[in-house]
Amino acid sequence: MSGDVLTTASTFTCQSQGIVKPDPKPRHPLTVNDKSVVIGKDFVGLTVAGCLKQNQPPAAKTCVNVVSRVSSSGGVLTVNGGAEVLTTDGFTGATDGIIPPVTPQDPPTGGALSATADQSFLKGA
Repeated sequence: MSGDVLTTASTFTCQSQGIVKPDPKPRHPLTVNDKSVVIGKDFVGLTVAGCLKQNQPPAAKTCVNVVSRVSSSGGVLTVNGGAEVLTTDGFTGATDGIIPPVTPQDPPTGGALSATADQSFLKGA
C-alpha cells in the first residue's frame, strides 16, 4: 500500500522538532484540498526553523538547512512531465544537523527529516 500524498500543508520536521516549510503557493497543477502536492525539488535551499537541538560542535549541531535530496518510494504519481510526487511511504531527507552518538562507539548521525501528511484522500499509487 502506498503512503499518503504530501502537500504544502503537510508537516515536515527534523528529529529535534524543527520545521521545514515548502512554499505554500501552488507550484504544481495537482492539488489536494487546495494545497499543492510537493516534489523533491521543492525542498532545495529550504531552511529549518525552530530546531531545539543545542549547538555544541563537533558533537551536536542545530539543524539549519535541508542538505540531501528529498525523496520517497511511495508510488507512480507524477506531475510536471515526470517529477515524482512525494508520499509518506519511504520519505527520506536530511538536514545539516548533527545528533550526538548514544554511546562512544556509535558515530554521530545527521538530522533526518520526517513527514506527516495533512490528508488521507490521495495515495501514491
